[in-house]
Amino acid sequence: MANIGLRNARYNLIDSTTKKYKTLTDSKVPILGRMIDAKLTEDRGEASLYADDMLAEYEGTFTGAKLNLTLDNVDDETYSTIKGCKMSEDGETTENQDDTAPELGYGHVITKMVNGKKQYKVEFLPRIKITNITADAKTKGESIEFNTVSIEAKVMPLLEEINGMKAGDWKKFKTFETLAEAQTYLDKLLTPTIAE
Repeated sequence: MANIGLRNARYNLIDSTTKKYKTLTDSKVPILGRMIDAKLTEDRGEASLYADDMLAEYEGTFTGAKLNLTLDNVDDETYSTIKGCKMSEDGETTENQDDTAPELGYGHVITKMVNGKKQYKVEFLPRIKITNITADAKTKGESIEFNTVSIEAKVMPLLEEINGMKAGDWKKFKTFETLAEAQTYLDKLLTPTIAE
């Protein structure tokens, strides 16, 4: 298996009152930006117990994860939404030291090549919090150089059921034969479910 592509970064805010993702505007899941790179690193707490001069017990417990994304751009409205800062009606964004980033669900699609055939894997993180957004800027020199946006986020397990996923869930993934199937699945994960 080889990963040969990355696309379709989507997110939606968690509504802690309804225990679902927020209601969508025009039934469209928000787009974070166009993907360049994604890296997910798990954090684990470890404990070892030695007895009779041997390792008798070992436990490695999930404590969270870090998500690092590189995107081509994050528009001002998306930036203010995921960072929890204020945007005025005329489009001016102001960050304050007391701003708190909201918790949100996030997912993307990885294109894979398996035995010469493309497959599409959805990776979904039901609860993350953006910790940092960095956008480099550089003056134009003799050659043109594109600058990108880096996003860092803390990945956390769910504390309670959200959108039908149970407490403790922190990641879901599923592979599809077509990109359309993968995108439909990802959008459904980020759409508020209707109570039955």
